[in-house]
Amino acid sequence: SEDGENRNSNKPKANHHPTVKPLSLTKYLATLIKPPTGGRLLVPFSGSGSEMIGALQAGWEYVEGVELTEEYIPIAEARIKHWMSLKEEESNQLELV
Repeated sequence: SEDGENRNSNKPKANHHPTVKPLSLTKYLATLIKPPTGGRLLVPFSGSGSEMIGALQAGWEYVEGVELTEEYIPIAEARIKHWMSLKEEESNQLELV
């Protein structure tokens, strides 16, 4: 089916969330409120995941998001998964040097 083909495709998926924020901004804001110990953060309106990714980039120990609009959840999951894979790839490159 067409849906099955789209799920397995490597083509970028559209992010149709109306208020996607720059990750540099969300990282900066998460840095401002992060406790020295790392802490745990709840993002009550997680949308497409910008605030969650920014918090992870800022060094928060644990980040959890809540989103009411179901259509945005796969967007946030995909963005977080993509960012985590980039972070892992970067970490592997640093180990090789």
